Amino acid sequence: MNSTTDVSAETPAAPVTATESGNTDTLRGQIDALDAAIGRLVTERAQLSRRIQTARINSGGTRVELGRERAIHDHYRAALGPDGTAIADAVLRVCRGARS
Repeated sequence: MNSTTDVSAETPAAPVTATESGNTDTLRGQIDALDAAIGRLVTERAQLSRRIQTARINSGGTRVELGRERAIHDHYRAALGPDGTAIADAVLRVCRGARS
């Protein structure tokens, strides 16, 4: 075996105790609450985005502002690392709404 090989992948996981299981349920509950909050926030963001989009179109602008989308990608990448751009893509897709 190579000395740089990660042996943790070969080591079997220890059995989960009742205490750990209860803690896991609590932690999963917290994740569920965060997921619900994220859903509410994305919905709120989509509503605001539609209002901005409508105002921009009504004033003769475009439906999508690419410079703004680049700034959003940059923000998510800075906050979350390289995978942040995938989240930015998903948020932007949800918040753009249907094409008119």
